[in-house]
Amino acid sequence: MKSNLIQFEKFNIHVSKDVFCPREDIDIYQKIFRNLIKNDREFDLLELGTGTGLISIAIAKEYSSVNVTATDISLNALQNAKENAERNKVSKNIKFIKSNWFSNLEDKKYNIIVSNPPYLSKKNAKHYQSLDDPDISLYSKNDGLYDIYTIMLESKDHFKENSYLVIEHSHNQTLELKNFASKCNLCYNFTKKDILGFNRISVFSNFI
Repeated sequence: MKSNLIQFEKFNIHVSKDVFCPREDIDIYQKIFRNLIKNDREFDLLELGTGTGLISIAIAKEYSSVNVTATDISLNALQNAKENAERNKVSKNIKFIKSNWFSNLEDKKYNIIVSNPPYLSKKNAKHYQSLDDPDISLYSKNDGLYDIYTIMLESKDHFKENSYLVIEHSHNQTLELKNFASKCNLCYNFTKKDILGFNRISVFSNFI
């Protein structure tokens, strides 16, 4: 069973029972952002599928120069994220929007787009029976690649100049994402490993 309250290095978040429970290796994201965000200039950052709001809250707490927009298709998740933002005193720093990926964002553009989308294949569901997260947050069509591909394809329409896409994925999807990036006119930058040594988060950009 997931815990109702999870403690991270600098803050606590509450996890509603029908919202994806973030894993404790959130510091992978933090290490990546420290290479991408400069606190002396303003950034517009979009998180797609915010869940509990953990990533957006961590960014808002560390970077005063970043304007954060956090989306989710689930109203329950958005409510959970808003409450966590209030709990951590950053509710004024994050704009929450109900959206299925980019569907409700019009032509708004961002310096950084980050997402931990569903990327598991339903065909392998028997291996994930211990997970009690909502299926919509875990499984994606096309062997787990459908939502990642959708985000990669549509992100270019929401990039400013010299922008980044930071996306979490399964370790065995790394090569597919590298190959797909070239079809989306995205440049592959690097991949970070998780605490177990598996490829976990890849960074792409709209410039070389």
